This record gives sequence, structure tokens and C-alpha cells, in this order.
Amino acid sequence: MKSLFSGALVALSFFSVSALADDADALKTKLAGLESFKAAFTQLVTDENGEVVHEATGNLTMARPDKLRWETLSPDETVLIADGSAVWHIDEWVEQVTVMSQAQAIDNNPMVLLTSNDDATWQQYTVNATQPNSYTVSAKAEGGQIRTL
Repeated sequence: MKSLFSGALVALSFFSVSALADDADALKTKLAGLESFKAAFTQLVTDENGEVVHEATGNLTMARPDKLRWETLSPDETVLIADGSAVWHIDEWVEQVTVMSQAQAIDNNPMVLLTSNDDATWQQYTVNATQPNSYTVSAKAEGGQIRTL
């Protein structure tokens, strides 16, 4: 009986890993077919208890490879532009521009998958299908600014 249970557990674990890989492959295939896209977004920032501490809305524009424009419209207007080598954060309200390396900015950030086909990059993230054409993506490593996309 014990070996039957162990065998079933091993079979289920392979199924789970396979399902997760299938979810990642499905999303990667869908995104790889896009040269560019534009979408409206709602961003929720939560504390460690899951309580919403900040909500923002805006537009996201992406172009492959490695180009992104994240424009927050409310509550404050800011623009984040990734040009392939640098990320520009423009805050008109405080009249400030911050520039950083794109490689540094995307470290442990699931948004990188929107513009990357690189297998090594995709293996750093867990992808789960939540419903048809809807996915959650999270970094496997700790310490990223974005926990789930």
C-alpha cells in the first residue's frame, strides 16, 4: 500500500510540474506571436497582510524586443520607458527623471516576460493559468519589487 501511495504521489508531482511547464509554454507562445501590444491596467499594491495600500490605473505599451512604456494616469501621472538598455522614470509632478540600467530594473521582475523569448529568463518564473487566456506570473527568487503579475 505504501509503494502504491508513493507511486501515485510521484505521478502527481510529475503531472503538476508538467502542467506548470505547459502554462509557461502556452503563455510564451502567445506572447512570442506579438510584435507589440497596448493595454489598460489597474495596479494594486498590497501590504504583507494582503490589504490594498495603493491603487493606480494607466496604459501599458510593449514592443519586442525589450521595449516598454508604462504610463500611470491616476492617482499621479508618471511614465516608465524601457528602451532596451536603460529605464527612464519620468515624474512630471516633481519634475524629476531617473535613469537606471534595464538589466538592473528587470531583475526578478515578471514584466520582463512580456518582451523576452529567452528560455533562461522564462525558467526564473512560475506561470499559472488562472482561466483561459489569463495567467499569474511570479519570480521564483525572493526580493523582486513585483511579487505577482
